[in-house]
Amino acid sequence: MNLDLGDKCFMVTAASKGLGLSVARELLREGARVLLSSSNRSNLEIAAEKLKTEGFSDVPIWVTDLTKKEDIQRLIRMAQNIFGKIDGVVTNCGGPPAGPPLAITDEQWQTAFDSVFMSVVRLCRLVVPIMEEQGGGSVLAITSTSAKQPIENLTTSNSLRPAVAGFLKYLSNEIAAKNVRVNVIAPGRILTDRTLELDAALAKRTGKSMDEVRAHYSAEIPMGRLGDVDEFSTVCAFLLSPRASYITGQTICVDGGRVQSLF
Repeated sequence: MNLDLGDKCFMVTAASKGLGLSVARELLREGARVLLSSSNRSNLEIAAEKLKTEGFSDVPIWVTDLTKKEDIQRLIRMAQNIFGKIDGVVTNCGGPPAGPPLAITDEQWQTAFDSVFMSVVRLCRLVVPIMEEQGGGSVLAITSTSAKQPIENLTTSNSLRPAVAGFLKYLSNEIAAKNVRVNVIAPGRILTDRTLELDAALAKRTGKSMDEVRAHYSAEIPMGRLGDVDEFSTVCAFLLSPRASYITGQTICVDGGRVQSLF
C-alpha cells in the first residue's frame, strides 16, 4: 500500500534506537522526511550513520531532553526551520524506572512524570497549533500496553501511560474538526534492547534464567511469541498517514493479543 507520505515531514522523539528508530526508518522507507531527536548525541549520530548505510542520507538530528520544556521548544523550532512545516510528531520516551508499587521514590516518580506525561503535554501544546494553522496533521504517542492492562513490576508505567491515553483522548475530541488526528499506539512485548533490559531485571529479581523469563512472557501472548520491530513500525506509519484519515482518539495495541480488554 502506498501511504502517500512522500511530501510529509515528521519528527520522532527518543529515536536513536529501539521503537523510535524503527518508526523513523519506516517513515523514511515511505518517502517522508524525518527529524530524529534523543537526549544522547552519541546514540543519535550512530543512528543517523546506520540509516545512511541503508540509503537514507538526509536525516537531521537534534538533541532534546524531554523533561525540559526549553529543550522541547527548541526542538519544535528546529523542525520548523528544517522542514517549514510539521505534518506529524511521534512522541516517545525511554521507559520509566521499574519496581514494585511501594519501592518507587519521590524523585523517581517526578522524573517519570516529566518524561512520560509532561513531555507529551508540552509537545502537543506547541505542535497542535502549528498543525491547526497549516490545515492538519497527526500526533502519535508510543506508550505501552500498560495503558490498558498493568504489567508486572512496572509501577510508574502502569500509572502514567493511562494518564497519557486519557489526556490525548480528550485532546483528540477538541481538535478533530481542525483535521488534526491524535492516536496512541501501545506496544506489547516487542524485541528491543529495552525488552532485554527488563527481562534481565526480572531474571535477577526472581532468580530465574533469561530463557525462563522469555518463556513466561511468551506464554502470556496468544500468538506465543514476541513481536518484531517492523511489525510495530508499519502500524505506526499507517496511523500517521493520510490513509488513516478517519482514525483519531484511539489506543491501538500491537501485542500479539496479550491485552484481554474488549476496547
